[in-house]
Amino acid sequence: MDFSFIRYTSMMFTLTAMQIRELHGTIKQSQLNAVIRTHQETLKCFDYLQKALNLAVLFQFAFCSVIWCLMLLYILMMGFDAKIINVSILLMLLTCGTYAYCQLATELTETSLEVLRALEELSWYEQSLPVQKGILFMIQSAQRPIVLTAAKLIPINIAQFSEIVKKSYSVYVVLKDIF
Repeated sequence: MDFSFIRYTSMMFTLTAMQIRELHGTIKQSQLNAVIRTHQETLKCFDYLQKALNLAVLFQFAFCSVIWCLMLLYILMMGFDAKIINVSILLMLLTCGTYAYCQLATELTETSLEVLRALEELSWYEQSLPVQKGILFMIQSAQRPIVLTAAKLIPINIAQFSEIVKKSYSVYVVLKDIF
């Protein structure tokens, strides 16, 4: 469910960018108002997504890191046997779930930037003053970084996934030396 909500929000940003790119020539205020409403709804959708996944992703990251360390330590201490295959499969599934959050969040950030790029492509300087103000309002809204975070502290993206893997491995190496 979480993954589809992230994907839905990403598609909303893509839809908003497409609506902006369809504005050609002299833009009517009614056309711009429709795009502004879509953009505002998309930003609300992102806010709901952020609130919904805030703690869930934090726990996913924290437990994932701890479980990686403990599972690798278990594999090291128990040696290779039939039980290790089950543990390895569980480790891979956990890794794939965490990676999926990071991949989709990175995709969400990139698609949100499409809106800003589409606004930058508009010939706003040829429009009437009220339309220019509306476009400026949208540009200001689109410049706000759209980054999904865990507990409003940790950005969720592929780079962060890489850091979690590195730090988990570092903890595993220290644990290995202790045991």
